[in-house]
Amino acid sequence: MTAVVASVCVVLAATHLIVGWRLGFHSLSAYIISWSFFAIVALPARRLARSLFPSSASCDLFIRTAVLSFAAIVFAGLTLGSVHLLATVPFLCLFAAGLAASRLFEVDHARDGEPTRLPIPIAGVLVPLLAFVVASGFLRSPLTLYDSLSYHLVFPARWLQESVLSIVPTPFSDPAQAYQPGNGELFFLWLMMPFHGDLLARIGQLPFLLLAGTALYAIARRSGVAPAHAAYAPLFLFLARPVVEQAVGADVDLVCAAMFLTSLYLGIAAIDSDRNRDWAMWGVSVGLYLGTKYLAIVYLLVLLLLPLVRGVRRKAIWALPGLALFGLPWYARNWIVAGSPLYPSSVKVFGVLVARGAFSREAMNNSVFHVTSLRLFPPIAAHAFGAGYALIWLPSACLGIASLVARRKWWPAGFVALLPLLMCPLFWLALPDNGDSRFLLPAVTVATLLPTFAFGSGRVRNACLHTAYLIAAVWLIVGAQRQIPASLPWFMGDWLALDGVVAPDSLGLFAACAAMTICAAWAAARLNVAPMWAVVAVCVGVVGLTVGWPFSKSADSLGLLTLSPTYVRAGTVAGWEWTTNHVVDSVIAYAGNNVPYPLFGEHLNNSVRYINIDRHADWRFHDYARARGKSGVLGVHSLAQPSGQLMPIPRDSSEASRPRFERWEGDRDAWLANLRAAGVSQLFVTVLSAYELEFSWHDEGGFPIEDAWARADPNLFRLLYENGQVRVYSLAHP
Repeated sequence: MTAVVASVCVVLAATHLIVGWRLGFHSLSAYIISWSFFAIVALPARRLARSLFPSSASCDLFIRTAVLSFAAIVFAGLTLGSVHLLATVPFLCLFAAGLAASRLFEVDHARDGEPTRLPIPIAGVLVPLLAFVVASGFLRSPLTLYDSLSYHLVFPARWLQESVLSIVPTPFSDPAQAYQPGNGELFFLWLMMPFHGDLLARIGQLPFLLLAGTALYAIARRSGVAPAHAAYAPLFLFLARPVVEQAVGADVDLVCAAMFLTSLYLGIAAIDSDRNRDWAMWGVSVGLYLGTKYLAIVYLLVLLLLPLVRGVRRKAIWALPGLALFGLPWYARNWIVAGSPLYPSSVKVFGVLVARGAFSREAMNNSVFHVTSLRLFPPIAAHAFGAGYALIWLPSACLGIASLVARRKWWPAGFVALLPLLMCPLFWLALPDNGDSRFLLPAVTVATLLPTFAFGSGRVRNACLHTAYLIAAVWLIVGAQRQIPASLPWFMGDWLALDGVVAPDSLGLFAACAAMTICAAWAAARLNVAPMWAVVAVCVGVVGLTVGWPFSKSADSLGLLTLSPTYVRAGTVAGWEWTTNHVVDSVIAYAGNNVPYPLFGEHLNNSVRYINIDRHADWRFHDYARARGKSGVLGVHSLAQPSGQLMPIPRDSSEASRPRFERWEGDRDAWLANLRAAGVSQLFVTVLSAYELEFSWHDEGGFPIEDAWARADPNLFRLLYENGQVRVYSLAHP
C-alpha cells in the first residue's frame, strides 16, 4: 500500500510541475514548498488517524486523515491570521512542530487495512472524468464560477498580501459575503501561499470532491452495500453536472457538502462504537462544516440528531471542543465586531431579538430568489441534481427505498435514506434564497446513496442494475441537446437542459482516455499486481489528458466539459486581460461591480481594493449600518437607494437586504483623499451590474459616480483603456 501511495504522489508531483510550468509558474522553490506543505500536513494527520482510529478499511483512514488535515490547515490559518503571521515560514514552522509531535503516537504498521478496489468499468469513467475536471480547472478557472471572482478567491488573496485575517468589503454585491465563515477560504489561502498565486487554489474544491466520493462509498459500505455496488454512489456524484461545475472552480459549496458527508459518516461510526475519541472526531468534522458558510446552520439540525438516533449518547459531549474550535470563531468575530453572529442578518429566537444586524429575515425574503410556490420546487431540485441525473435518480431511488423496506434494514441505511426528506423542508422554509439550487447540494450528495440500496442478493437483478447504471452513466456523459419543457421564472432559464457532462467536441478524447484506463486496469488485475493497477490507471489517464490538452486554444474556446456561463460581460474580461498585460506591482481601486479577483494578477502582484467615496476611509459595512441605520428609516439618497435583490422595498419599510449604506453619500474631495492615502495608482471602473443599475447613481453608459469624477479631471486621471463596459485610469500623485 505504501508503494501505491508513493507512486501516485510521484505521478501527481510530476504532472503538477509540468502543467504549472507551462502555465507560467516557474519558481522551482515554490513547487518544493508546496509539496512540503502537503507532506507535513498529511503525514502527521495520517499517523494520528492510524494511532487513534485503527481500522481495516483504507477509505476510513482516508476520511479521517483528510478531516484532520483540513483541521490542521484551518487551525493554522485562524491562529497565525489573528497575529499578523500569514506567511510561508510561520506555516512551515507550525506544521513542522506538528510533524515532530506526531512521532509521540504509536502506530501498528502491521495493520494496514485492505485496500478499496474500484470496479474496472467505473474506473474507466472516473479517471478520465477527473482528468477533464483538472484540465478545465487549470485552463479556465477562475472564470468558471462567479462567486470565486467576487469573494472566495479575493479574501485569501487579500489576507495573504496583508498577512492577517480581515473583513474585506463587498460593495456592489451581497453584503453578507464579507461576513461569511471562511474555513474554505483558509484552505484556498494555504494552496496560494507557496506560489503567491492560484495555480492550485483555482481547483481548490477538487480534494473535497474526492473526499465526498470516499465518504459516500464508506457510508454505503456501513449500510450493508457490497463494494462493487457501493462504488456507484461516487460515480453518480461525479457525473452530476452541478457537482462537476463546482469541482472546476473555487467556490465553497462542495467544501460544505463534503464536510456534511464526513460528519454523517463519522457520526454513524461514533454511534456504533460510542467511544470518546470517535465523538471528538465527529465534533471536529461538524465544526469544520459549520465554519464553511452560513448554509451549514440550516442543515446542522439533522447532524445533531445523530447522538439521539439510537438512544441518547452522553459521550457526544466530547464533540463540543472540536465544534467550538473550528466552527464558532467566525460567528464569534461577527458578534463581537458587528453585533450579530449571522451578520448582516439579525437573530431572533422564538420571536425575541437576540442579536441585531443590519436587517431581518423579512428583508432577506424580499428577493426575487425567495420563492413560495411549491410548483417551483421540482425544477429547483432537478437543477440541483442536474436535469439528466434527476431523471435517472428518481426511479432508482424509489427502487432503493423499496428494497430497504423489503429487507427491513433500518440502521444506518434507513436513517440515511430519510435524511434528504428531512433536509428538503429545511431548505424550503429556512433559507431566504430558496430559489438557488446550489443550497440543496448537501441533500443531493446524501441522496446519491439511494440508488445503491437497490442492489440485493439476486444475481440476475444485480446484473440488470449494473447494466442499467452503466448505461445511465454513459448517457450522463453524452447527454442530449434538448430541455425538459416547463414554464419557469426568468432566472431559471436553461435549468432543465439535458446536456451531457462532457462537451460534444471532446467525447472522442474522453472515450480514448477511458479505453486506455480500462485496458491498463484490466491488464494490471490479470497480472495479479492489484492494487498497482490503480496507479497504472492514474498514470494512463494523466498521460492521455496531457497529450490531449488543447493548450494552444484560449480559455474561452476550450470545451472539455459542459459548464454553465458565469455571465461576466465580454468587455469586463477584455478589461481584465488589458490590465494583466499592462499593470504590474500597483495598487488598483475598483468600482461598478464586485468581481475584482482577476485584477490581482496571476502572481498576486497587484493590491486590489474598494475605496470609500466619503470621509470614512476605513469604515466597513457594519460601521455604516450602525451610523446610518440608527434612524430606522431608509429614505431617498442622492447616490444609492435600498432594495432587495432586483426588487424595490416597500415605501414604509425600515429594512432592505441591500441597503447600500456605504453608497448613500459621496464627496469627490474625500474620495480623492482616500485614493491617495491608499496609494492607488490605477482606477478600474465597470458599468453597474443588473442588481445595482436601477438603484444606484450612474451615467448614460451605466458607469458609477467614480467614473464621472475621474472624467471631470483629465489632468489627474489619465484614461489608459476603455471599451463599452470598462474604463481604466492612471492616477497622478502630487
